[in-house]
Amino acid sequence: MSEELKCPICGQPTRVYMGNARRDRLCAKHADELKSGRIVINEDGLYVEPKTGTVLNPKSKPTYQKPHYVKPEAENQSGEETAADAVVVKCIACGKETKNGNLFCISCYLKYKDKQLLVKVTKCKEIEIMDESYEGVYKCKDGHIVKSKSEREIDNYLFDHGIPHAYEKAISIDADREHDLHPDFYLPNYLNNGKDVYIEHWGFNSNNRNYTKSKKYKIDIYKEKGLTIISTNEKDMNDPEASLDRKLNHFKYDTINFAEEE
Repeated sequence: MSEELKCPICGQPTRVYMGNARRDRLCAKHADELKSGRIVINEDGLYVEPKTGTVLNPKSKPTYQKPHYVKPEAENQSGEETAADAVVVKCIACGKETKNGNLFCISCYLKYKDKQLLVKVTKCKEIEIMDESYEGVYKCKDGHIVKSKSEREIDNYLFDHGIPHAYEKAISIDADREHDLHPDFYLPNYLNNGKDVYIEHWGFNSNNRNYTKSKKYKIDIYKEKGLTIISTNEKDMNDPEASLDRKLNHFKYDTINFAEEE
């Protein structure tokens, strides 16, 4: 196996999921430790034990490539700011100056490290995180905690209409729990006909290639298992009451409903 597909900490094979190897090349064990916080990435992009500060991969390259950094020059003799004085590297999320040319300050890194973000770049200078609210913390009327405002709209609709539901109930596809799928909402024995229904909210559009690939992967498995899936998208959230009334009362069992609109 090539070096690129070996864990930079222990040399074991890189975790591969849905046919994609982790970009950071971590094995399953160290990927789990990173997610749980038992190891972290320091400001130099190296893996460390947070309690002792021990660097776990001192001989490997940083986990990400730092942007080009121009060190500000001293003020000129007139005391005016030179062009180089204005070139600093700032956190792309909050705008604070970072150390060693890192893309995120430490607080924003900890906030976003387990997320997949979309950013809007304007004039090659300004960066806006488009989905900061995605994978957030939103409390619904029934006490459920969901990850987006749109999921909160759906959950509240189900609660208001007295429809029993669970949030992100796992569907196992093999022996590895890491591979479980989690449709957004599970409606057991929907309409009292003995069949279960799932709602999957597709929050991103087709411009997000990774999300589109993940969507196709999920849909293929849902079809293979013969699940009843009702799909919603962001357009539905312009009028969630009318959209959900229509979709939850006009669908076919044992198939993917409305996915082609997404």
